[in-house]
Amino acid sequence: MSHSLFELFSRPEAKGNQGKDMKLIVKKANCPQNHPCPSIRVCPVDALSQRNFEAPVVDQEKCIQCGKCVRYCPMKALVLQ
Repeated sequence: MSHSLFELFSRPEAKGNQGKDMKLIVKKANCPQNHPCPSIRVCPVDALSQRNFEAPVVDQEKCIQCGKCVRYCPMKALVLQ
């Protein structure tokens, strides 16, 4: 049985701890909001967007909780909870 990476990360059992859904949160206080957000580039499903230099916005419907953006954010402004 072959699965794509997207299928593996989008299955319910791959989300969160012990089957609980996690949510990507933007901590605006940690985001300097003076540059293009570098984490937007690494999102495999384009769940992050940014208007001008404001803090990024998360499309929770698209987000697969892979954590790439969390690991990539130098300011620790993105967290999975």
